[in-house]
Amino acid sequence: MKKNVMRWWIVLGIVVVVYNVLAFALPFPKTAVFAVCYLFSMIAILAQIYVIRTAFCLGEGVKSKFYGFPIARLGVIYLAVQIILGFLFMALDLVLSIPVWLPLVLSVVLLGAAAVGFVAADAMRDEIVRQEAKQENRISRMREFQASVRTLTSLNKAPGAARPLEDLAESLRFSDPVSSEVLAALEDQLAGCLRELQAAVSRQDAERIALLCQKANQVLAERNQLCKLSKGK
Repeated sequence: MKKNVMRWWIVLGIVVVVYNVLAFALPFPKTAVFAVCYLFSMIAILAQIYVIRTAFCLGEGVKSKFYGFPIARLGVIYLAVQIILGFLFMALDLVLSIPVWLPLVLSVVLLGAAAVGFVAADAMRDEIVRQEAKQENRISRMREFQASVRTLTSLNKAPGAARPLEDLAESLRFSDPVSSEVLAALEDQLAGCLRELQAAVSRQDAERIALLCQKANQVLAERNQLCKLSKGK
């Protein structure tokens, strides 16, 4: 990611140099129209500093930076449109008397639209990352249960307990992973069953393991049914 950001800075530096060379090397009349077009084109170029920092430097985590690409794309579109618009009015000013208010108004409108777009895209990026983090937290408990039972299955040495543990692991695997406040009580019961199951596995108590696996499966079935009902609402 750092290499990609560095490439953006290099490209931006090249754009600054190329734009200034073209703007002053081409025989555009240095009128008020030229001044307005040059000013807003430079604003568009300098705005890319904000775009690069917002899209790739200020976000926390890889996902945040990945979702910064729409902000960067919007910045590139704004820059391209403003530079093309600026050169167009500079060229037309060679043969026509362009009123200065025309490029001024269009450039201001374009700048305003881009600014609104940047803020909206950044807010959307933050919301997507927040929702994904929230979703990750909501499935973490069931993942812990799944990992715990898989570990107990590998630790078990009692032949008569192997099948119940495998069945429980399979049931957890295909259960809805999303937790909620409605399911908290049943998940607490399930957590209690797994704690007792861990103690039973440490003693290699096959009968107790089978009994606890059956109890855990019953709690899990109730949880899954309640999960379906709550989603049905």
